[in-house]
Amino acid sequence: MSIQYTLANSEETGALGVRHLKRFWSQGLAQRNGIFIEQTEKNWRFDNLLLNGLGLPIEETMHYLMQVNPSFAEFENWVLAKNNGQIDPLQIERLNSIFSNHPYPEDLRRSLRAIEEEPVVLSAEDLAFWEEHGYVILRAAISKEQAQATENAVWEALGMDPSKPATWYEKPIGKGIMMDFYHHPILLANRQSKRIQKAFAQLWQTADLWKTTDRTSFNPPETATYQHQGTPLHWDMSLVPPLRFGTQGLLYLCDTPAEQGAFRCVPGFHRQLETWLASLPAGTDPRQVNLNALAVPIAAEAGDFIIWHHALPHGSSPNRGTYPRIVQYLNMYPVEFRENMAWL
Repeated sequence: MSIQYTLANSEETGALGVRHLKRFWSQGLAQRNGIFIEQTEKNWRFDNLLLNGLGLPIEETMHYLMQVNPSFAEFENWVLAKNNGQIDPLQIERLNSIFSNHPYPEDLRRSLRAIEEEPVVLSAEDLAFWEEHGYVILRAAISKEQAQATENAVWEALGMDPSKPATWYEKPIGKGIMMDFYHHPILLANRQSKRIQKAFAQLWQTADLWKTTDRTSFNPPETATYQHQGTPLHWDMSLVPPLRFGTQGLLYLCDTPAEQGAFRCVPGFHRQLETWLASLPAGTDPRQVNLNALAVPIAAEAGDFIIWHHALPHGSSPNRGTYPRIVQYLNMYPVEFRENMAWL
């Protein structure tokens, strides 16, 4: 016997007045009850805009829906709590404008123009490097003091002591080297960095961008009993053509030389990925091809921000230094960003 389930409409709202939120909640509960909901590209895009617009990580949000099975009122209260009890009314207007296909209000357009009018932070040489290599380092994206304050917040969240290496291995960090640590005020402040926003605006050629609420990461040195827990070189995009432009980014919270578990990627691979995929023997899984020999670790200082083209194979590297690599992930993308729904 098939289960009948009616999803909420995207236009339905609750106490927060946010469109699509009730639809997302009802989709989550349907999934919890084992009901398959076919995902369209438009709905996938709306889901991501909703979560990023409200500062909600996808895994944390879905975990809450799956474990708690909340009423919609309870879900709205949870969303509000994750935003410290207050959601910027302008952000709600922005979301609702997208979901209703209406123009932005003038005060929102004014704030976007302010970003456009900010001085450029990526020089002509930086942009040429980006085109050639597929990554760029934005120096001093945040101050050294802010990077140190963020690092301190990570240590506190982990319950570890930076001066006592033995404590770095006493408990699991999270999923591998990835921490479920999202909502601290200093992390929110970093996401508001005007320099980071401007850098993404230059690369996307628009200031109308949406910020992700992503993880932090703690990559301690390898020891005789601890091996690198990060993922191997990988892509976080579908490899089904057409391959679309996209970005990813991370903020170094401490000085990170190449041997200290630095971010690594295969420079320039964004320019040859499609040709490379076409050249593989039939039946080859491109994600299983070993590209380690081509990967380069990217050293940078505390407060520096690395942006890379998402077509680059990338990942963390084993930490053979004496101090952890500590980073905060952050990406930005425009409303029109598209992802291939088919996955390879």
